[in-house]
Amino acid sequence: MPKQLVLKAMKSPGWLVALCFALWFAAHSFFAFLFVSATVAIWIKRSIKAALKEEKVEDSKAPAHAVVAPAPADANVTPLKRQYAKSAVVVPLKTGTDD
Repeated sequence: MPKQLVLKAMKSPGWLVALCFALWFAAHSFFAFLFVSATVAIWIKRSIKAALKEEKVEDSKAPAHAVVAPAPADANVTPLKRQYAKSAVVVPLKTGTDD
């Protein structure tokens, strides 16, 4: 529901004004703050529950036994050399002076 509310607020200036007014009112009224906080908490709880349910469905669709071929032990592996990128800490700042 909040996702739909945000999309409506982005498409219509009336919804944006209503959303801003509701947040402003919640900032100035304790009871409005409690209502908005409860609404956000319920929304977060529902979105977490939906994500867990979706993840559970994806896990059930995954194959039970995935066979992975082991890498040969005698493969020629070259060690990686660390390459450090220049950062703002290393490169002196250009201030425009000659000193």
